[in-house]
Amino acid sequence: MHYLTLMVLAGLFSFSSAVTEAAPRWIEDVCFSQAAKRSFNDRGERKQFMANCIADLTESPPRERGKYKRRHRY
Repeated sequence: MHYLTLMVLAGLFSFSSAVTEAAPRWIEDVCFSQAAKRSFNDRGERKQFMANCIADLTESPPRERGKYKRRHRY
């Protein structure tokens, strides 16, 4: 019973984190079309190319500013 509970929680966690990491479909399509035009030596290079392409085309989340600015004391 304990094992089943642990597996359900792990599944819910992986499902919730996978949704936030997904790129929009149009970005994946652009990267797949760029990857189709290249030749790769092994499977690792294709994964690396896809990860870099998606990272280049997605916006980074806005940087949250702190509540207070640090004062420089000299």
